[in-house]
Amino acid sequence: MAKPLIKVEKLNVTYNLGKSNEVRSLKDINLEIYPNEFVVFFGPSGCGKSTLLYAISGLETNVTGKIFFQDKDITKLSKVELELIHQRKIGMIFQAYYLINSLSVLGNVSLPLVFMEEDDAVGKKKAEELLTRFGVITQAKKLPAELSGGQQQRVAIARSLVNNPEIILADEPVGNLDSKSADEVMNLLKELNEKNNKTVILVTHNIDHLKLANRVFYMKDGCIIKTEVKESVSTMTTKADETGAQQPTQAIPKDLELIIRTYSSLSPTQLGTMLIPFKAKQIISEVLTEMSVEEVSQIENQAQRLLMRGLENSNATLEFLDAEVESGGLGLNRKTAEAIVNKIKNIIQEIRTLEEIEAKKKETGYKAEGIDNETIQVRKYLFDLYDVNIKNVKNLEIIDKAIDDRLKNKIDINALKEKLDLPFDEGGAGLDKRLVRKLSRRLELLILGKYN
Repeated sequence: MAKPLIKVEKLNVTYNLGKSNEVRSLKDINLEIYPNEFVVFFGPSGCGKSTLLYAISGLETNVTGKIFFQDKDITKLSKVELELIHQRKIGMIFQAYYLINSLSVLGNVSLPLVFMEEDDAVGKKKAEELLTRFGVITQAKKLPAELSGGQQQRVAIARSLVNNPEIILADEPVGNLDSKSADEVMNLLKELNEKNNKTVILVTHNIDHLKLANRVFYMKDGCIIKTEVKESVSTMTTKADETGAQQPTQAIPKDLELIIRTYSSLSPTQLGTMLIPFKAKQIISEVLTEMSVEEVSQIENQAQRLLMRGLENSNATLEFLDAEVESGGLGLNRKTAEAIVNKIKNIIQEIRTLEEIEAKKKETGYKAEGIDNETIQVRKYLFDLYDVNIKNVKNLEIIDKAIDDRLKNKIDINALKEKLDLPFDEGGAGLDKRLVRKLSRRLELLILGKYN
């Protein structure tokens, strides 16, 4: 049986050890990776998958435990020894391309060979061969900024391969690319694995990339919770976790399934055109939230329950977001789930506070001639939320008046924005445009929330 190329034993990564903000990013990780494998570290944002990749590469040094690379424990190597491994054994690809803008494309690709003291002519030839292979040789004399995102990532891949490494480590390499460029880059990685026998370790939260892997390590809250072993790309067997649960296959979203079923007579091209709005919705949801539309929809349902049933049900919402998919949950990591629930609670609590103020005003028949308690409450909430600091009393009065007018429907959101954004010497509050967008957006949520 082949010996593992990489072996990790009881790996832990802890930041701010002993402090009130101590964070355990990795917890007792054990794994083996064999030569020529295509391995995926999969999980939601913040689960520790990138930290694990950097630990394996030697870039993350704040570790305890053992990390063997070809039987050498890299945690015990000197900086010089680690640099030699990086120069000769490892190629790294990042979501941000990290190309040097002042160097040409050819200069960027051949740069690693300079540190290896490779002959300039030999290095140039190797770089040109890789650029030709990846279809960007015509861009060789250009600067990175003149290339598209997909082209820049191809250049970054070429640079990672110029030293002919045994292993390629890729951290969300297509996160900044459009879907077509992303597919091309992923196919390149698979080609390097199958045709060039490169060991590839990919960090991703995109479930579509799992089909490329020989093995998938599922991660959550700094732990490997499951390992999926595939005999081939098309045939796979699932290794059960300690609870005996199996990794589920991805379900086709209901609205997509309905379209496919309804228009089964259409050609793939025709169907593809009809699906553009659906695809765009999925892409934007992923870009903005790193979640699918279906996941966002499930969180919306939970918010509806909290609005209807009260915040005492927030623990149930938290458990749903945190629970594994196999158990009927959403499978988010605990910190992400807590952050989402706390944000939802924050908004709903403020809506309830405003509702109570409104109820008291109706009960007593109170009508304020000027700025009333509701406006002051909203302003304090918004200032605390976005850490707004106002030193001029006149500015504060302008802001209060704008909020009050909006709460009483005397102005619309556009007039509110204009009043808050307009320079002080022109009668406005003179706030930063980005802050104005945040304040007005949250205020609209509060106003909307008051309507039953």
